[in-house]
Amino acid sequence: MTVHAILDDGNIKEIHKVTGGPYGGIKVNQQFEALLNELLDARKLQTYRKQHSSDWLCLMNEFEGKKRGERILDSKVMTNIRLPRSFVHLANQCWRSRHGEKDVKLKNNEYLSLSSEVMKRLFLPVIGDIKKHLKFLQRNPQLAKVKTMLLVGGFADSALLQKEIKSEFSRKFRVLIPNNAAIEVVQGAVMFGKKPSKITERVMCTTYGARCVRNFQPGVHREEKKFVVDGIEKCHDLFCLFVKENATVPIGEKFTRIYTPCRATSDNMALSFYATSNPDAEYITDPEMTRIGSVTVLSPDTWRGKDRKVEVSMYFGRTEITAAAKDVSSGNVARTILDFLHS
Repeated sequence: MTVHAILDDGNIKEIHKVTGGPYGGIKVNQQFEALLNELLDARKLQTYRKQHSSDWLCLMNEFEGKKRGERILDSKVMTNIRLPRSFVHLANQCWRSRHGEKDVKLKNNEYLSLSSEVMKRLFLPVIGDIKKHLKFLQRNPQLAKVKTMLLVGGFADSALLQKEIKSEFSRKFRVLIPNNAAIEVVQGAVMFGKKPSKITERVMCTTYGARCVRNFQPGVHREEKKFVVDGIEKCHDLFCLFVKENATVPIGEKFTRIYTPCRATSDNMALSFYATSNPDAEYITDPEMTRIGSVTVLSPDTWRGKDRKVEVSMYFGRTEITAAAKDVSSGNVARTILDFLHS
């Protein structure tokens, strides 16, 4: 979930970091799978998924379409989910429904029919979490001027989700739901890629930094991180903060830190970049720390000893977060795009 303000010039700035959780339509799919485990033998169903993977995919695609339909809202009708023949065969072997036929039934050996009540039950956990999170954001004084709520994404096409959000929030917000809400996400991504400057500011949703080495301070640094270089006690694996969670960053903003070689004879400097959900992290080995990239910059002027500066920068706000290291004396530069799948 994101929160933006539209500026007088038509540009947009982010006013709250991206938040959220497991609130997507996939959670409804998981509830549906749990229902199937309840209706059939769970072990046989697991075997079926492996042996008939294409039929299982067809079944889940069928449910994907049905869960968006308006029949869920009508308590007098049931939602009919077409079943592959292989699944019908399995169901006839191990059907063990504890529900009455008004709620759950195999129809004509072709459909799994679910009542409106049963279908709604599949949505309740995730819709409850969405409402809870939106109410949490409402209590933030920083967001008091927010007047419009926009639903986009595949799950936003769900008639039940639309009804629940409008019922809960339409008294205070104008709730907008575009046609083909799933496609709007793709269109927005394309438009942003063509004109990333449209968003002038972002709010960091995580904390970014890089690995560094500093002189060891007894009582401050951990003993196990101590090592000796050229007779000087150093501390390695320290986290050098570049930008902190919740910081507002203008488009294209650059954050720079100055590094110097640890050893006088080093002719290069290797740098690793990290992201963490802990804004007070001290070491790159702390929990919730993720390595997102690295660069190595050549620093050939070893005759300068340790009197060499390397400017290490991170660039934020555009479609990608990038990092660079520049050896000042030689002018050598190394760049990388930070990758959140990097390991």
